[in-house]
Amino acid sequence: MKYRITLNHAEVNLKVLINTDKPQKVRLLVYDSENPKRVFTNRYKTINGEETLFVRMPLSPDQAIVAVSNDSAMTKNGQKDGVELVLVEKQPLERRIDVSDISNGQIRSFVEFAQRFCYNTDELEPSVYTSSDRNYYINLLPKITNKEGKEMNTPARISKRSGVIQVSKKAFDGMTIPMRLAILLHEFSHFYLNETMDDEIEADLNGLLIYLGLGYPRIEAYQAFLETFKGVPSEQNKNRYDVINKFINDFEKVNMIIQ
Repeated sequence: MKYRITLNHAEVNLKVLINTDKPQKVRLLVYDSENPKRVFTNRYKTINGEETLFVRMPLSPDQAIVAVSNDSAMTKNGQKDGVELVLVEKQPLERRIDVSDISNGQIRSFVEFAQRFCYNTDELEPSVYTSSDRNYYINLLPKITNKEGKEMNTPARISKRSGVIQVSKKAFDGMTIPMRLAILLHEFSHFYLNETMDDEIEADLNGLLIYLGLGYPRIEAYQAFLETFKGVPSEQNKNRYDVINKFINDFEKVNMIIQ
């Protein structure tokens, strides 16, 4: 079941009311009506009866498609059986900071650049992209490889010498816009914000502070890190996830300000 809604590229929080006739694993997908590859959320949740989900959208298209579905058989009219999209409503987006409010011009410049890049990634060809002030560079590659030419699991990495971020187009094309941004802010933090450049947890938290403050969805942050950890199980990554989980859960309870 799909619903088209006009957003006019505004910052919004979509309220999505879903109803099921029994407990079902429901997929919620929000994407650009003109470009289905430009995805703002792609999540699953088990719903029994009526439930409201929210989709935070600091970036939005002119018109979005909100789609819900499950894995049940199709009915005669082509609709997914037992899942109803009851309501889609625009609400104001609550955020802790605005890009224009970030006192650190270095962060503000990168956020503007990274958001544009993430919004348009699937339409971009592999090349080097530069911020408007020419302070930041993203090298979009078909995939990231090691010195032996073997594909690496990471979706992005940053040079410790130059601060240039390499991005795997193969990996980013399969992610939502918020997931892409969460990863870019993590890489940015390594070089530009961390006190200890190699500290992964420090980069996680520095990046998340900006990401969450801008009003991006929490669930997409989890998905971004899980995608990064996928295929690399380790005690370090488990510890990182535990710290990330606590940080996100505590975020709304404290008054965090970017200095």
